[in-house]
Amino acid sequence: MISNLSRLLSLSTAIVVASTAIAAAEPSAELIAAAKKEGTLTTIALPHDWCGYGDVIAGFKAKYGLEVNELNPDAGSGDEIEAIKANKGNTGPQAPDVIDVGLSFGPTAKADGLIQAYKVSTWDSIPDSAKDADGFWYGDYYGVLSFVVNTDIVKEVPKDWADLKKSDYANSVALAGDPRASNQAVQAVYAA
Repeated sequence: MISNLSRLLSLSTAIVVASTAIAAAEPSAELIAAAKKEGTLTTIALPHDWCGYGDVIAGFKAKYGLEVNELNPDAGSGDEIEAIKANKGNTGPQAPDVIDVGLSFGPTAKADGLIQAYKVSTWDSIPDSAKDADGFWYGDYYGVLSFVVNTDIVKEVPKDWADLKKSDYANSVALAGDPRASNQAVQAVYAA
């Protein structure tokens, strides 16, 4: 575990370092040396088929020679936060070093003292509206909410959230995930 560096080496840094498709943004030499000394990086909720994480993790292993301990790849943002809380003070392999949570979870994680500040080398290019001024969190990609409609069943596609109040859509609306653990579901609730 990178216990003293917990949650400092953001996955976004790993992405820009490991991917040849993105401009290089190297983490500090001190951070790299400390990570190599400890030898293992623990991630959580990074499925290989999401955002190219499979290639990112493979590239990270190859570049730094570190073992990557992948906890619960299909977990949601809430699960990641709970894993940090459950392992606070634990330097063992169940304590996540890297998290990738929905933007709405960053301020709460900071307020709860669950994450540490770290500014990636591309910090100045991140819009102020998408980052914490002190470096505790930032947004590096996001999803866009949309209606996904099975037009074999629903003939008139809703045009706005207000349309979902119509009786035509009764028993026809679902969230993609649990809003207690999924940023996508949380944002859908906010939007509705």
